[in-house]
Amino acid sequence: MMNRAISTRLSLTSFSKQCSMRFASTATATKKIVLHNHPSTSLASFNNKLAKLVRMRKGNARNVLSKVLEITNEIKAQNLSYDINTYNALLAAYARAHDKSNIDKTINQMEKEGIKPTTDSYNLILEAYANHRNVEVQLAWKKEMEQKGIEFNNISYFHLLRGQRDYRLALETFNEMKQRGLTPTLSSYTLLIQNCPTEQSKKAFELLKEVEESGMPIASEPSLYFHMMRLATSTYELDVTSYCWKKAVNELSLRPDEGTCIGVLNVAARKGDTSLATDVIRQLSKNGYPYKEHYFTPLMEAFVVKNDLKSAFNVLDIMRISGVPPTMKSVYNLRKRLSTSTAMIDKAYFTLEEMKKEKKPIDIVAFNVVVAACADAGDVVRTIGTYREAAKLGITPDVDTYNAILDVCINGRVEDMDNVVITEMKNANVTPNVDTYVKMIEICSRRKDFEQAFQYLEQMKDYNTLPPERCYFTLAYNLSNRNDPRYHLVLEEMETLGYDATKVKRFMAKDSEERYNKEKRHNREEKYNNEKRYIKESK
Repeated sequence: MMNRAISTRLSLTSFSKQCSMRFASTATATKKIVLHNHPSTSLASFNNKLAKLVRMRKGNARNVLSKVLEITNEIKAQNLSYDINTYNALLAAYARAHDKSNIDKTINQMEKEGIKPTTDSYNLILEAYANHRNVEVQLAWKKEMEQKGIEFNNISYFHLLRGQRDYRLALETFNEMKQRGLTPTLSSYTLLIQNCPTEQSKKAFELLKEVEESGMPIASEPSLYFHMMRLATSTYELDVTSYCWKKAVNELSLRPDEGTCIGVLNVAARKGDTSLATDVIRQLSKNGYPYKEHYFTPLMEAFVVKNDLKSAFNVLDIMRISGVPPTMKSVYNLRKRLSTSTAMIDKAYFTLEEMKKEKKPIDIVAFNVVVAACADAGDVVRTIGTYREAAKLGITPDVDTYNAILDVCINGRVEDMDNVVITEMKNANVTPNVDTYVKMIEICSRRKDFEQAFQYLEQMKDYNTLPPERCYFTLAYNLSNRNDPRYHLVLEEMETLGYDATKVKRFMAKDSEERYNKEKRHNREEKYNNEKRYIKESK
């Protein structure tokens, strides 16, 4: 009984081993079948690899082609036949490598195997040549497509547009697409607006309106508004700039970069749109940009264009509150505008008086710009008169105030007033700056007081300040005109400091030639007039 049980157990064990061996053998066979039929070895798998390769934007075209050929050779090794996707990958790789010969061979091979190239096949070729802006080759392929009856679609035209260098021809291609009843892609519109030359800005805006009216998802391509905005700012088109700003920033909540904002500010300044300028400054702050001087100057200019000088002066106060102390540079454009007419200067001064009556604070820069505008106009009486009204307006003159008066000494050719200015500066404990010394050196040089000019030059050095090139230029020019030998010493010091002394020599040579020609013309005219007078008297 026991022997039988043992025998049975041994039989069962043997049977189990046999079953295990059979199952193992079956599993191995199944595994081989699975491996043979697994998608990793199918054409679809190879085509996926090819698709990834040709979609790569980076990498050398020849290297990509080499990898594509490796995969297609592997397909052949496994006795698999190419399909349309395989051939398309080959076409794309050959096109990127500019291998037209093999493109032709591949297309011929496709047709021999009964695989007709599709629009997508040719689009891959057009795309590759578009990347190199080779429109001539693109047009040749377009002609071949037409001969073979292969239709163009909107993607084909998009690649043609990308290849165009001439914007006029690009518009013709775009119109041809629409004439064929094809709807341009959003990318086509973006391309045309982005590359639009400034003289065609109206056309670009028409295209933008077409996109909006067509119902395309313009929100997916918000850069369209920024492209249009930058184009409009370059031509100072307020309506278009304002429209795009409202669409992009107010409606789509986009964040324009600083450069775009500065462009919009410049348009607002020129056209006097204070509301737009204010909105841009607010947006810059919202975007995290710290306040800067050149954010506020356009707002000030916009108020001036609107003939609102009071609000323009108030911007100076806003700048100080915002932590941006205004300087004379801040009011440079305002200064230029005021100096063009005495009426503007007087209006600016009366505005300051009105602000004083209203008990509004008057910024020292606002006062200084009025004095400087008087000086730029060469109006000595208004310059001094405005300066003397400082106390009445609650202003304490600073170094820029005195520098403006020195300007009128230069522009108005006023003798000895500079000494009065310097004395008053000292009495007011106002320290001169580099501009003060530059102006004093010019004034002294003009009146041949070279000793005093050299003293001012040395004073600048005592303050550890490098005298600007302009100081040496002015000194050298005036010394040369008086045949003063110190002219050469000034040139030597310029070279020592690293300034270009040849500029002075070239200017002097040109000035000498002009003076010689002027004197020559004068002598010739005088001789002619004398001869004419002599003939008349003889008669």
